[in-house]
Amino acid sequence: MTYPKVSTSGTGPVPSSPKFPEIEEQVLAYWESDGTFQASIDQREAGEDGANEFVFYDGPP
Repeated sequence: MTYPKVSTSGTGPVPSSPKFPEIEEQVLAYWESDGTFQASIDQREAGEDGANEFVFYDGPP
């Protein structure tokens, strides 16, 4: 998996109020086009009895 190359030199000022929902949509679109989530599943075996299963939690347990 490769990530887009980003230069930290001369990129200009960082906005004081980032548009987080817009940034999140861009990240999700990239993950979708790159197959990031599926790759994370494919690269990790669940193991015996699911002992090595990786779980994404959305909020407190």
